[in-house]
Amino acid sequence: MTEPGPSTFGELLRGWRERALLTQEELAERAGVDPRTLRRWETGQSARPRGSSLRQVAEVLGLTDDESLEMAAAARGPALPTSDRPHQLPPAPSHFVGREAELAALSEHVAEGRAVIAVEGMAGVGKTAFAVEAGRMLAPDFPDGQIFIDLHGFSDRTRPLEPDEALARMLRALGVPGDQFPVDVEERASLFRSLIADRRLLFVYDNVARASQVAPLLPANPACQVLTTSRNTLASLDRGATIRLGTLPQSAAIDLFTRASESLGLPASDLDRLTEVVELCGCLPLALRIAAARLRTRPSWQLAELVLRLQDQRGAVLDRLDDETLGVSAALDLSYAALDEPTRRAYRLTGVIPGPDIDLGAAAALFGTNEVATRSALETLQDLHLLSEGPAGRYSMHDLTRTHAAWYAGSTETAQDRSDALIRLFDHYCAWASAAMDLAHPYTRSRRPDPPYVVKPNWTVDEANGWLDTELPNLLAIAQTAGELEMPRYVVDLAGVVHRRLIMRNLLREAEVLHRSALQAAEELGDRAAVARAHGDLGRVLRRQYDYPAAAAHFARALSLATAEGLTLVEVEAHFGLAATVQYGGSSVDPDEHLARALRLAEDVGDDLGQLESHSTIAHARLSEGAYQSAVTHFDQALAMARRVGYRAREVDALVGRGRADAELGRTAAAVDGFRRAVELSRQEGLPIGELAGMYNLGNAVRRSGDPSAALDSYREVLEVALRIGSENWQYEAHQGLGRASVDLGDGHSAIEHHRQARLLAERSWLRPDLARAEDGLAAAYAVLGDQARARQHWQTALALLEEAGVDHTDDPETSQEAIGEKLRG
Repeated sequence: MTEPGPSTFGELLRGWRERALLTQEELAERAGVDPRTLRRWETGQSARPRGSSLRQVAEVLGLTDDESLEMAAAARGPALPTSDRPHQLPPAPSHFVGREAELAALSEHVAEGRAVIAVEGMAGVGKTAFAVEAGRMLAPDFPDGQIFIDLHGFSDRTRPLEPDEALARMLRALGVPGDQFPVDVEERASLFRSLIADRRLLFVYDNVARASQVAPLLPANPACQVLTTSRNTLASLDRGATIRLGTLPQSAAIDLFTRASESLGLPASDLDRLTEVVELCGCLPLALRIAAARLRTRPSWQLAELVLRLQDQRGAVLDRLDDETLGVSAALDLSYAALDEPTRRAYRLTGVIPGPDIDLGAAAALFGTNEVATRSALETLQDLHLLSEGPAGRYSMHDLTRTHAAWYAGSTETAQDRSDALIRLFDHYCAWASAAMDLAHPYTRSRRPDPPYVVKPNWTVDEANGWLDTELPNLLAIAQTAGELEMPRYVVDLAGVVHRRLIMRNLLREAEVLHRSALQAAEELGDRAAVARAHGDLGRVLRRQYDYPAAAAHFARALSLATAEGLTLVEVEAHFGLAATVQYGGSSVDPDEHLARALRLAEDVGDDLGQLESHSTIAHARLSEGAYQSAVTHFDQALAMARRVGYRAREVDALVGRGRADAELGRTAAAVDGFRRAVELSRQEGLPIGELAGMYNLGNAVRRSGDPSAALDSYREVLEVALRIGSENWQYEAHQGLGRASVDLGDGHSAIEHHRQARLLAERSWLRPDLARAEDGLAAAYAVLGDQARARQHWQTALALLEEAGVDHTDDPETSQEAIGEKLRG
């Protein structure tokens, strides 16, 4: 007999409640939980509950310790493994009716191979619901995943998502770590298309404002399918077809209204009233759902009452909305009028949030109410279809609903009340972002501003990282809004809090915009310390965007101000930046002197992060110069510092760097041990770049010590991981390694294939040193096969490439002008 599977949270809760002989209402009252929340928990319709609520419920139910643990585990749900097969479609729309002809037309277009299908229609007509319904219908044909992105093309409050931001979200969904995102939008699009070249995925791009917003997001692979929704015609999209959604036919509109209002089985005499209702709603699904929710929550109302109220509301809004959305606004006004004042206020304030969505904690800060009252207001608004609850308890508004709520906020709330609400929200985000950074990146604490108040969430590091990734769009939107509202301190502080996160996630365009705003805000405040920090942060962003002259200028300004103001930590960071950009005019001081000054300053003030970065940078410089013993000394110092501050990525970097130095000194066993520890730590911490560096250098060490067979295994692992995360740079290195090891084994044919693949990858970026390495590898492969003429041709090409690049050596000791010259002479 098959054992039953584990119970869900809702099943456990219902069983224990019934065991305690309590109704839902009784349990809710005793535990201080809204009864509707409890119902959603038991039916599985709500997001996971908070720990404090669980503890209250467990106490009322008299659960044992084991039962409490079981309930908490069930509430958390199963751990979701990182997957490269995303399934992001929202839940199926409730009470979806009609649209049979449009769905049939869409299916026909898909069968014809129309890879891009644009769904068009006016606001509130149900484009998103149609696209989600169509996506769920098509999903079985796209087993490699479905990706859904709202591009926010028509929101008054939320900035439209730019192509590079959308590509970043998709690359993350496909398993690419943030620090591997290319900066340029075309390079991101190229990586995206490479990743899905042989896969079948479905993409739904919602609320597209213009064709150029979505064009870089289109796959080249015809086996993928794209659905877009827009209020505009996207005529310039290639390979496309268009589905135009009009208002619902009257019969379908009546069907939707009766289902949504739970009014099935109405007598025939009510047909005229039903017809009036749907006509007053303009046969728009959004308006029909809102009106239906209003009727459903007022059992005493008759249809005639609803008709009269809708008529009154339409008359009241004629002066502020266009004819197309009149029905939606009338339905919204009707629902708004029926709310109690605390919930009306919650509705109004939700309309002015800067970002795309909000969670319970942020809403409580915005409203200035406790979580119980906040949850009650949010769930009332959700019940009336004025809010939508997304994954993980996040709430958002339809664009039309948000415009309506914001209009009421502007006409009802005083300017001071709106300002106070936003200040509470801004403080909330600053405090929680600081707490998340403390957990995710504790070593950056000395570089961040103090929060407005201290919170200590009971999060794991993974949960802190998840919070930061989820909330980054809101944090950036808040910084922008704070600037517009002339609240410069919030711009400065938010920039300081999230700077390192944006760098680590390679969100460089967003970081540049934010730090330019922070620089302007700091100058408005007359805060010279903040101005210095903004120059330094902006320099680091521009350096990563390869704008070295501009970066050098900002580092020089940061150093000048920091020296004058006695800001030692800013001085340390500025010296690092100038050491990397000195040749572009930022300073006349030698790079080594900048590094030495940074180290002395960091040691003087006990700055662990500054000492770590100093030793790490100096170590890599010494390694490049061939001063291997000095490199070992500095890598050992960096390793100790990285462990002290908990900077795992730098710990991996130091292990790899120390291993490379040991290998050059002939200490192969020590090098191999260091590389293996780097790989193990990278896998534990989820650092694929560290894993790649460790495995690649491990392959190099064992190959050069005389074991090319073992090296092949390492290089194959490098290639596997590089393909998985879409890193063309590491694919190149893997093929180069595989080619070199094949030459050592006398397998010239395999070596030629690998070096050809490496050359193809190098040609995409046209980096001459990498092309030279590939040509040198091809020459060695032909030499093994006895084809000296071809070998000489490739060596001559490699030598010419190095001369063109103005370098005499590369990262590969086998590829240098001196080594190739000797091969040609031989």
